[in-house]
This record gives sequence, C-alpha cells and structure tokens, in this order.
Amino acid sequence: MSTNYTIGNAVVTDGHSVFYENGFVRIENDKIAAIGSAHEMEKTDGEYIDAGGRIIIPGLLNPHHHLYSRFAVGIVPLGPTDKLSNILKNLWRPLDPVLDEDTVYNSALSGVIDSAKYGVTTIFDHLVSSNYVKGSLDLIEKAFNEVGLKSALSFEISDREGEDVFRKQLDENLKFYNEHIDSPKTKGMMGLHANFTLSSDSLQTISHNKPDKMPIHIHCGEGKEDFDFCLDEGFDGPIDRLNQFNLLSDFSLLIHCVHISENDARLINEYNPVVVSNPESNANNNVGMMDTEKIRDYVIGTDGMSGNIIGSYRSHFLRRNGAVENPADKLFRRSEEVINSVFPQSGGLQVGRTADLAVLDYVPETPINLDNLFFHLILGFGAQKTYMTISGGEVIYRDGKIQTVDEAEIKKELKKAAKKLQGRFYE
Repeated sequence: MSTNYTIGNAVVTDGHSVFYENGFVRIENDKIAAIGSAHEMEKTDGEYIDAGGRIIIPGLLNPHHHLYSRFAVGIVPLGPTDKLSNILKNLWRPLDPVLDEDTVYNSALSGVIDSAKYGVTTIFDHLVSSNYVKGSLDLIEKAFNEVGLKSALSFEISDREGEDVFRKQLDENLKFYNEHIDSPKTKGMMGLHANFTLSSDSLQTISHNKPDKMPIHIHCGEGKEDFDFCLDEGFDGPIDRLNQFNLLSDFSLLIHCVHISENDARLINEYNPVVVSNPESNANNNVGMMDTEKIRDYVIGTDGMSGNIIGSYRSHFLRRNGAVENPADKLFRRSEEVINSVFPQSGGLQVGRTADLAVLDYVPETPINLDNLFFHLILGFGAQKTYMTISGGEVIYRDGKIQTVDEAEIKKELKKAAKKLQGRFYE
C-alpha cells in the first residue's frame, strides 16, 4: 500500500475539538497531512479508501498493560483468590519465575496483535519475569516493532527475589531508558511493583539512580495491603511515600490509586501525575474502585485483562451506573496529552502529527456529535474490533486481518510457548 493515501466518507473526530460528520484524513508518509470536511478534499495522488460512513478517531492509548499475562488465560490458581494478596500468592508470583525468553517474547507478540485489533497504537507495558531480566525489554520491543505499534516499556522492580535480582531489574530499566531517549516509537520507564514490595533502602537506591526525566510506572494503592504498609512505615499513604523519596512528578504513572489518603489526593492535585484506573482488573481482584471525587483527571488501562480499551471505558462507565464526569475527556483529551508527553509528535488528530488512527467498524444510524460521541462508542460500537488500525501511517490491521505479520503462523508458536509455560506453572 502507498504511504500517501486518503481515508474519506467518514465521521472524523479527535473526541474533544475536531468533528466532521462527513470528513476525510489525508496521510503522507507517516504524518497527517490534512483533515477536513468532504467538500474540502482535494484530488491527490495515492489510494482513496472509502470508510463507508465509519468513525475515524485517534489511535488509542493503553497506559497500563501486562503483556506477559496473555498466557495466564486458562491457568487455575494454586489456592484461594478472595483478596489481592492471595491472587498474587496463588497466581502471579508462581507465574513470574517460570517466564523465560520464549514466553516473554511470544506473550508480548500475542498481546500487541490483540491490542492492534482494538485500535490501540500506543501501549505502556509493565513486565515481571524474575528469572529472565537482562535483555527482556529488548525482546518486547522486537514484538512491538514487528507488529508496528508504539511502546513505553518497563521492568517491575521489587525486593521479592533479593538484592542481586533487584539490581538486575534496576539496571534493565536504566539501560533501556538511556538507549531509547531519542527513539520515535519506543521509550523506557522506571517500573516499580508497589510500595509494599520495596524497602526504604530500595526506594532510596532507585531515587538516587533514576534520571530526573525518567517516569516511574508503579501500582499505587491497588489493595489495602499497600496502603497499610505505608502507614506502618510512618507515611500518610503510598503517594506520600513516593513523594518523600523524590519519585513523584507530573510524568509519574500511578496505577490504581484505590486506597489512598487525603494527603495522597492533595499530592495528586498538586503534581498532576498520570493516574490510571483499571476497572476490570479492580473488579476481578476485588480491591474496590478509585474515588473519582478525589481524583478527577485520569485515564483507563486494562492491567493485562485484554487489549480492548474502549471496552474498558465501557466497563468503567457501567460499573459506576453512568456516574462518570465527562468520560470522553478521559478517553480523548487526557489520553492525547499523555501520549504527546511521551511521544511529542504523536497523539490526537492534528496536521503534522504522526498518523496514528483507528477506523471503527461502526456506522452511526442516529445523530452523532461531540456531545454524544462517547455514548455511540460504548453503546453503539460497544467492545468490537476496529475496521482499520493505522500506526505511523502504516496500516496495521484492516478488515479482520493483521497486515504486518503472518498471524496464522505466529499462532502456532504462541500455542507451543503457552503450553510449555502452563506446564512449568504446575510443576
């Protein structure tokens, strides 16, 4: 397919300021060259794609994923899963040490393919594989590059495996971050598991070694265990503890924020970090829901549950009986800001920015505008796969088929890797 093409006969919107009921998007090389209404479209070279009245939106962001969890599907936990500590004990901690090079790569490839089918073009991933640390993030990057999506990758540091493994995890994050500072498609972050698995000495070491502009990516107040640990350590809560170790900033990724104090909420309002709520995993883990009266500016992640971001926003809205303030703002405006803060030439629908787009496989039958767009997405479009996903101007997924890799051949290897992993889990 040509690198210069136009998609027209579509509802075109960025979800917060741009809206054309019958519009087009012109792509030249990897950039958005023009956006407008149908009558403004000029005849140009390259392919014309008739969207058939479908909706074109910016490529979606998943700000918190665990791609390694793709092969956990079908695993029966080793014991009770009635609370977060038991879920960690009986599922995730036994899974962590049996992940190896083969399963880290293949689970990432599976998850990236799945995400592309749902219009996701940017993923912030959080890896844990205690027996395969060095070079693990490079392998996940390889999976992203093969499919064609953007990524911000991190390795989840904790004290669980001892000081030597802690140091390897820290070094993996630092090496990957430093090697990708200027990359247009891949970035590094400082991945931390949670406060309750990191000692004060460990946080001090991380703070001392972390470059000032390197974001942290941490589970924060997911379960009450994390909150109680911070109180026992003499802090007001998980966010206060991070702040005391100079790890809180406007580019910090704080995941969950369910169990936090009033002072934690004050710090969030003061620093304006990226808060990521994960409604489906919170329900699955029985940890409660984030207080959206305390935290109003946030985005939604999947926390490894799936690659379906619009489906997760739908779950968020329905779990709260529709009591969500300006949900489209979180899906579009705030997500655009977050993408643009990590990848400065990306996010949203603006001429000159990287062409990351999702063409939804949905033709509205009732009136549509910016005010009711979100309701069309969650109640009309629902949780479907897209018609087309475009990343950096390249068509990644179109009409039910991944365009960049041979999915049928890949699935053969995925099944082999998953079977081996699940066998090791029960050994």
